[in-house]
Amino acid sequence: MARVLVAKAARATLVGMLLLSQACIVLVDEPPRATPTSLKPVATASPTRAAPTRTPVPTATRTPATRTPTPQPADETDIEQSVADARARLEGVLGGAALLGLEDMLGETVALAAPTGGEQLARSAAAKWLRQRSTGHIRVVEFQRHQHQALIIASTQGWAALAPSSTNELGFTLRRYDAAGAQDPEHGTWLIDVIEAE
Repeated sequence: MARVLVAKAARATLVGMLLLSQACIVLVDEPPRATPTSLKPVATASPTRAAPTRTPVPTATRTPATRTPTPQPADETDIEQSVADARARLEGVLGGAALLGLEDMLGETVALAAPTGGEQLARSAAAKWLRQRSTGHIRVVEFQRHQHQALIIASTQGWAALAPSSTNELGFTLRRYDAAGAQDPEHGTWLIDVIEAE
């Protein structure tokens, strides 16, 4: 009994698939019909198929776009020179206990990363924080441009070890900024935007 039911179900499925495939063929082969506008029968000629011909594709004519000139990326020599200039500026600022010109080396906002946590400082607050720790004997021990990103990592020694710092070392991250304060990795001025207290 079960075999008979399975056989009937298989036949019914097969017949259903056959009918469905025939319906699809009829739908695919049947030419599109126009919507009747009148009830008069009209004799139509059956279309014949012509061999396909290639029609040339017209090429679009472009009007030249007007662009505002953008500065070309700096070449390696220019970048190396800008890094050397940034180091000289930083060493000049750190050369005296008053840290003259420090504000010109700081970004608008400077992140302070310390063992006790981090905070964002305005330029003037960051300058005050650094001047409180200045000794007049600060020196740059490392100044290295990052290999893959537009930033410089600088390490310095000779600072007063005031909380939250427990050593006489501070690290700086410098990135390039334009005059409006936006990052400009190609043509900006190197500014300190991170201070790392150890």
